[in-house]
Amino acid sequence: MFSQASTKLKSSLWLIAVAILSFSLVIEGSAKDLSKQANKRVPDVTLKKATNLASDAHDASEKQIPVLMFFSMNHCPYCIEVEEDYLKPMLRNTEYDDKVIIRKIKIDGTDDIRDFTGKERDVEEFSDEYNISIVPTVILVDSKGKKIAPPIKGITNSHYYSYNLDKAIDQSTQRIRTLARR
Repeated sequence: MFSQASTKLKSSLWLIAVAILSFSLVIEGSAKDLSKQANKRVPDVTLKKATNLASDAHDASEKQIPVLMFFSMNHCPYCIEVEEDYLKPMLRNTEYDDKVIIRKIKIDGTDDIRDFTGKERDVEEFSDEYNISIVPTVILVDSKGKKIAPPIKGITNSHYYSYNLDKAIDQSTQRIRTLARR
């Protein structure tokens, strides 16, 4: 009698172990599927460096949209936040394709920039022209490189940053299109 109970207990434990193993494999598979789905939903994007603003200005002029210059530095946590949480989502959203051209300028970088007139410029000299004193700074300009909205310096309130950025882009676009009609 004791051995029959022991056999039933062993087979019951074996069934429970198989059930747990099966369940864990299902969960692991589901987690992998969710991870794949998440990667499909959020495409990887990269902010383009401002290497040829004259070319960007030409495109901006044709579309009648502003150029957004994002001034940042290496190892700046607030710059990373602006890039990852605000600018990259804009690049993923196709609505912004006809709203703004976004370019990144690392002020501690060594790359030269072709400015809006086509002249090769040192990054530091170019940044000084726009009075960049803190990073991150976002400046919206027209196709000639002229500021058309107040700069957005730092992150004063992360709850309103996206709103302020969208508002500046919309106002800049409206201003450029109004001036183009004259």
